[in-house]
Amino acid sequence: MSSSVLWNLRPSEAGRQIVMFPFLGGFGASFNPLIATLEADWDVWTVNPPGHGSSALPPVHRLDDLVHLYLGNLRDVLRPGAVFFGHSMGSVVAYHVLLAMAADAGFDGRRPSDLVLSASAAPLHLPVQGHAELPEADLIRHLQSFGTFPEEVVRDAELMAMFFPAFRADYHVLDEARRRPVTVLDIPTQLILGGRDSQTPAGSTAAWQAYLATPVRHHLLAEQGHMYVLDAPAQVGRILDELNRVAVS
Repeated sequence: MSSSVLWNLRPSEAGRQIVMFPFLGGFGASFNPLIATLEADWDVWTVNPPGHGSSALPPVHRLDDLVHLYLGNLRDVLRPGAVFFGHSMGSVVAYHVLLAMAADAGFDGRRPSDLVLSASAAPLHLPVQGHAELPEADLIRHLQSFGTFPEEVVRDAELMAMFFPAFRADYHVLDEARRRPVTVLDIPTQLILGGRDSQTPAGSTAAWQAYLATPVRHHLLAEQGHMYVLDAPAQVGRILDELNRVAVS
């Protein structure tokens, strides 16, 4: 078990820093398939949410508590020019961390220079209302509907019981984010969407644009569903590597 909130899974003093925020129920190691596809010149950090994976900390149910926890941990490690990458829930959390960071003078001169959102509806349209209180069987069916769990995991009742507190906490955080007013964030942003993703409604790019000051660059992975970060990580890796090559050229 670990109480670490940030994991430096592929350290590089010379590489561009990237901080990855996981999807609902995910944790620091959830991005291992994606990290394996990235080119060498990245300094890769992942967020390990409390109560998820091997975390010894209790799950966090409030958006502001989660944001403040991450800000406190990033304060000691963030370098100028970093990329924030979030998949699904991680996109919404990364956006809110950046909003809080914009108002924090302690990050002057070293705030991230790019945001990459992946497989996420805009906060106002998050399909999460009431999910935190679903009975276990209904919650499992819902999560299975977009590929969160393989069948062999669902059949392991003891293992599933360990996951429920983290999923319920995450849904509380997302439902709170859904109810927040739109606040515009000024950072160059790319949005990756799956063409077969049931969790990102049509119009998600335009909806996210309302939250962002600069035009969003859109990437469509036409054949992918919601969990392409696990199913087709190389496609995401190519987009991140292109972003990095443009930055250093």
